[in-house]
Amino acid sequence: MAESDPQEDVAKVASHTLAYLRSLDRKMDLVLETQGRHTERLGRLERDVAEVRRDLTEIKSDIALLENKTLTAQTEILSLLHRIEQSTVPAIDQFEDMPPSR
Repeated sequence: MAESDPQEDVAKVASHTLAYLRSLDRKMDLVLETQGRHTERLGRLERDVAEVRRDLTEIKSDIALLENKTLTAQTEILSLLHRIEQSTVPAIDQFEDMPPSR
């Protein structure tokens, strides 16, 4: 059996160690790059969600305003109908109280 040179063994171990570390470094770069892309996407998604929430809040406000306008219009219509009814009731009563004409 041939004995190997201790310095040659150390050089081989160092070479393999450096190759392994470079491999780990490339993998770490890939992980960081992927994480950066995901972070960017999540940031965009958060902005989009915030925008949708703001839009929904505006829509809810618009619905509340329309509901209020509708209720106001209904109240005005009922008030007008009540006044018309009140103004025609005495005229009908007077017409009924009139003696029949011959």
